[in-house]
Amino acid sequence: MALGVPAVALAQNRPVQGGDNHTVLVGAGVTFLNVSESTGFGVAGNALFNTLKTTGNGRIGIVADLGLNHFDGGTVTTIMGGARYTFTTSGKVVPYGQFLVGFVHCCGDTDFDPNIGFGVDVAWRPNLNFRGEISFILADPDATRFFFGVSLPINKKK
Repeated sequence: MALGVPAVALAQNRPVQGGDNHTVLVGAGVTFLNVSESTGFGVAGNALFNTLKTTGNGRIGIVADLGLNHFDGGTVTTIMGGARYTFTTSGKVVPYGQFLVGFVHCCGDTDFDPNIGFGVDVAWRPNLNFRGEISFILADPDATRFFFGVSLPINKKK
């Protein structure tokens, strides 16, 4: 008689890390951008680069984000960069907060807007996390982006 191992037991104990001197933590997924009473579906990618400062509770790193969300009237493109604070935890979930600034473009109009967001990386596979994130474009109180995807470390060239 063979004994099965529950899938939960096979999951990673800690999320994979990145954004240090050796790796870039890359995220990719689908997004839903709520603006007023409309929701656009799209894709987004982001990358956490070098750590700027490490504290006892976490670390601050440089992050870049690119998103495309399609609405009936056009496509909203966001290109942003800024700082992410990743908290130090000992469990399967690593939360982070970020502040980004950049450009939001749609329908021939481009604005420079700040963005604040919060997310979690959850251990899933040996080199792959599940990532969930919510962010708010501060120039438009009705603009909220929901991100669902994965994150993985990419080694930097030496």
